[in-house]
Amino acid sequence: MLALLAAVVAGQPSFSVSFDKTVRAEGATGRIVVYLIREGASATGEPADGPFWDDPQPMFGISVRGLAPGAAAVVDGAATSFPVALSGLPAGAYRAQAVLDMHRDDSRWQREPGNLFSDSVTVRLGEADGPQIIPITLNHAVGARTPPRAAGAEEFTVRSKLLSDFRGRDVTLRAGVVFPLNFDPSKHYPAVYEIPGFGGNDEHAFALAAQLERVPAGMAPAVLARNCFWIVPDPESGNGHTLFADSANNGPCGRALVEELIPALEAKYPLIAERPARLLRGHSSGGWASLWLAMTYPGTFGGCWSSSPDPVDFRRFQLVDIYARANMYALTPAELPNPPRTGQMPDTPSARDGSRVLMTIRQENQMEEVLGPGNTSGQQWDSWQAVFGPRGADGEPAPLWDAATGVLDRAVAEKYRGHDIGEIVRADTPRYAALFQQRVRLVVGGADTYYLNEAVELLKPVIESVNFLRLEEGGYGYIKVLPGHDHGSVFGTGELQGFYGEMLEHLGRAGVLPR
Repeated sequence: MLALLAAVVAGQPSFSVSFDKTVRAEGATGRIVVYLIREGASATGEPADGPFWDDPQPMFGISVRGLAPGAAAVVDGAATSFPVALSGLPAGAYRAQAVLDMHRDDSRWQREPGNLFSDSVTVRLGEADGPQIIPITLNHAVGARTPPRAAGAEEFTVRSKLLSDFRGRDVTLRAGVVFPLNFDPSKHYPAVYEIPGFGGNDEHAFALAAQLERVPAGMAPAVLARNCFWIVPDPESGNGHTLFADSANNGPCGRALVEELIPALEAKYPLIAERPARLLRGHSSGGWASLWLAMTYPGTFGGCWSSSPDPVDFRRFQLVDIYARANMYALTPAELPNPPRTGQMPDTPSARDGSRVLMTIRQENQMEEVLGPGNTSGQQWDSWQAVFGPRGADGEPAPLWDAATGVLDRAVAEKYRGHDIGEIVRADTPRYAALFQQRVRLVVGGADTYYLNEAVELLKPVIESVNFLRLEEGGYGYIKVLPGHDHGSVFGTGELQGFYGEMLEHLGRAGVLPR
């Protein structure tokens, strides 16, 4: 947990951020963020690798319009700040780095060509007698995107008419395609569609190809890799992860995947174009997306293997019931065994390491406000608001809560019901219980880092409440909550390792192995 104590500083520090015409000849409009790492912090890497969720560090942001080469933008006490204004930082040494993000194409500024950034510099704050102005020069530009290369994998692209029409500009769908080991072009193969988690994109396919090459031949992952294509669609947008759900803010992302990307892939590669031959796999945001696609397009996908999905019941949006709570940030007395008799209620956690709270919802949202105010950061909470909620009057995702106070907007919350998997299942339990019990394998750690087990634990008894005398495809689905495992350690469990063998068994039962 970040501990920044109040400190009396003699100087009022500010950063003067500029770039030279040799880096960019035109004026620049976008968001300048100055990232700091305090001396002695556990955060590693460069400051602009932040936000650092395990050890949050100071960040300060301003918007600029038409900033000319050689002109300076001042980041001072008026900037959007986390966790306090510049003048409130403890005196001492920090490493500082600035970024000018001019695009909204991706959740990571490092993947947007043309964005500017500086070198990391060491500064000492609060030790001057008067005002302290620290110059930072944006002397680097993010280069053009060059897809990685790996044996047995390639990038596939196709223009999306659906998303281009919605967004009013050309939109390209991307997927990383991993060929089967010992690929035989005379055969047709099934495919595993793996949806990356938050921050991941289609480039995961290249790491996956290298990883599968190293798996011993007799192990289930290697056997599966010899018998299918592995396809990683890119879920990124200017609002972050799209979850491949049609939404008011991102457009028809699910339809684009099912109606444009998959048919284009099946036209180019020797894929078996049958429902049982298309499998879904995903973790975290990819876990939610895989469940949503399995539910929304049951005629397209034959099976789903999901782990640690984003909230599947919005009565536990992490820890918050968005339909009943008044405030997103503050815990209610009913949620604490021993609430304080007086004073402010403690904030709602959003991340933990065992019993230790790493981050609160308030802190995480404060950092997102620095990166992009008004739900424009493209980070996790803003991405959820873009997918699940309506569009606001300003054209941006409508806020579910007030960013400063945490007060929830009940009218906006009601709009979330259309993407609330738990709500959808409760409204037509026999239909969805059958689908889950036949096709969906869902695993989450009981001590998930982001409390995602809470929503799964609400969904599980609803699915299991319906007992079918006969399931047309057999009862191979399940929902498992694994005690003691978190968002990462769940990967090492026998249940997740067993996914590969279950996929092979499914393909064999359905008769869609290579042919």
